[in-house]
Amino acid sequence: MRQPLHRAHSYFKEVMHQAMDTSQLPGRGIKPLRSLRTHYRVSAFIWLLVLLAGLPVVWIKGQSYYGVESVFQVSPNYMKTLSTDKEVELQSNSQYREFVNHLSSTVKRYDVLQRALKKLREAKVDAQPKGLSERKYIEQLQKSVTVKPVADTYMVRIGLEGEKKELLAEIVNAVTSAFLETTKSEQIFGSVERLEMLQANADKLQNEIVALEAQRVELAERLGLTTFGDNAINPYDSMLLQARDKFTTASIERAHAEATLQAFLAQRETPTSLGRSLMEMRLQDNGLQALRNEVVKRSEELTRTTIGLEDKHPARKPAQAEFDSINKRLQASESEFEKAAFDNVKTRLIGSLHQTKQVETEIQLNLKKIEGQAADYARNFQKAMRLTGDIHKREQEQKEVRDRLNYLQNESGAIGFVRLVTPALPAELPMGIGKTKLLLIVLLLATALALAAPIGLDLVDRRIYTVNEAEKLMGIPAAGWQLEGADLPTQIYAREQTRRFVSTLIRNKTRSGKNVFSFTSVKTVEAATSVILDTAVVFKQLGNRVLVVDANSFSPALAFDPARAGLSDFLAGDNEPEQIVQTISYHDTAIEGVGFGTQLGAGVQRLDRLKAVVSTWSHDYDFVLINLPPLLLGADAELLIDALGQVFLVLEAQSISKGEVTRAKRLLEKLDPEAVGLFVNNVPVFQSGGYMKELMVETLTKEKYSRFMSLSGLRLQIEVLRAQWVQRRNK
Repeated sequence: MRQPLHRAHSYFKEVMHQAMDTSQLPGRGIKPLRSLRTHYRVSAFIWLLVLLAGLPVVWIKGQSYYGVESVFQVSPNYMKTLSTDKEVELQSNSQYREFVNHLSSTVKRYDVLQRALKKLREAKVDAQPKGLSERKYIEQLQKSVTVKPVADTYMVRIGLEGEKKELLAEIVNAVTSAFLETTKSEQIFGSVERLEMLQANADKLQNEIVALEAQRVELAERLGLTTFGDNAINPYDSMLLQARDKFTTASIERAHAEATLQAFLAQRETPTSLGRSLMEMRLQDNGLQALRNEVVKRSEELTRTTIGLEDKHPARKPAQAEFDSINKRLQASESEFEKAAFDNVKTRLIGSLHQTKQVETEIQLNLKKIEGQAADYARNFQKAMRLTGDIHKREQEQKEVRDRLNYLQNESGAIGFVRLVTPALPAELPMGIGKTKLLLIVLLLATALALAAPIGLDLVDRRIYTVNEAEKLMGIPAAGWQLEGADLPTQIYAREQTRRFVSTLIRNKTRSGKNVFSFTSVKTVEAATSVILDTAVVFKQLGNRVLVVDANSFSPALAFDPARAGLSDFLAGDNEPEQIVQTISYHDTAIEGVGFGTQLGAGVQRLDRLKAVVSTWSHDYDFVLINLPPLLLGADAELLIDALGQVFLVLEAQSISKGEVTRAKRLLEKLDPEAVGLFVNNVPVFQSGGYMKELMVETLTKEKYSRFMSLSGLRLQIEVLRAQWVQRRNK
């Protein structure tokens, strides 16, 4: 991307290095003396205003006074008598600061100051002024007593100032004492009433404990117990448990006996749990065993006798009858034994069953008896346990009340959070800055503000004042610049500047062959017009034929006759080029020119005719100077710049802001003409920086500045003022 206005810079590159050197103008800067000379009225007004506002302050605040103060300390934790307690410790810095602010406000509380006055009256010190009621005096003390924390410490100051030193220390000490007493009483608020209430509560708890213990002793005698602790167990609980276990065991044994008897009667044999069976008893009986042996022996003999005998043998039949007889007798004996054994076992089982039933019945009756007694016992036991719990609860409450009583009795006299560090001492020497010093401070402040105000005005002023500012904003060097013609020396020097600019245009024509130059301002209407006419006068003086063309459709120049046909009429086709040329007089010099004409509302028309007539004029005249509308105000300026191809942007110092210059620059970059030149007009002398004043003096006097200025600037001003005063006096 090309640099802004690069082509314009290259176009005038050869011309600008021979134009007037602007390095002597380093920039406006901010110089206090220059700002003061420019805005001296503002400085004088501010100085007088501050002085008038400060005189009452000097009169009021400049009075000498006496001051006393006492100091107390605020601890971050409650300084107890017996032990420390985290519950009364300030846990953070914010809590501590809030507590200090609370105490600071307490110092000037109405009741605290009222108590302080009471202490003074008791000490026979009359501090209350005559004609003031107690309430008015307390309200006055609330405004005059100061409470200020000492930075980075735990201490706070209580101070009082007054024009007289008498009684200041006594008042501050009384206020401090009243504050400490109030703070201590409020730290344990209502300690006396709380002690009485707690003592009454303790007596009530003691009476309740005595009554409950009497009821518990009566129940203990009834139950036969001496202890009702937390781990005490009701003895009937174990008795019921044992009785129920025994009853359950008896029921099981009775059921077992019934089952054994039924099984014996059904199977006619003893169960294995009863030991030997009936058969085993029969086989192991000695009498039956002997009989059985005899029968076996005789049976063997009879068998041997009958072996080999026929059935019809006479000896066989008796032998067989005897064999049957002894076997029957053996069977009969066994049957009798089994019956007797059965009956015996049956009797034993029935007896055992009756025994278990009897035991079960008795255990059941005993269980019912114990259960009947356990209900009453349990009610009394539970009542005794509840009484024991109530007694323990009241004893705990009594202990808490007793501890609180001890705390209030001991800690009500503790140091607490606040303690006195230093009492107020009697005032001896007056304090204060004094009226003289305060007046000097006011004068210094007024002078400082009077000097700073002009500098501040220059700092906030966004207008351009110097050529360097314009060049920096535009990015191209200035082809010429002109001073503000405020007085005769400046006007003379301004002519020299115009001749330098004319010399620049002549060199430009010699090198580039172009003799048509258009001029446009940013916003001000007359800025470009005055530059063109001044330049045309110098061209005329140098013997050049010059034509001034007013193409400013926004505001035509007043130097031309508005009733005569001009450029707009030619462009509209109503007149010929030779008919619109007129002669005007400017600074006693006749200049040929072309006014805008009578068709103001139409603006610029027929750019093709404009280009043709400008080409004709460029051959007929040595120089053609064209005045264009303001760049930011007239749309015709863009059309004419595009048609003519080059333009001089005239910036009028002290009127155009930096933002407007920047907008004009962006617009020229958008139009992109063949060349752009810069001319700065109306540059002030004192705001232009550098050594402009010295250069003007040397140019006009043809001598060195140091030789011409035999007096300093201040002495010269004094001599001028004195000469003016002598002149008025002589009149």
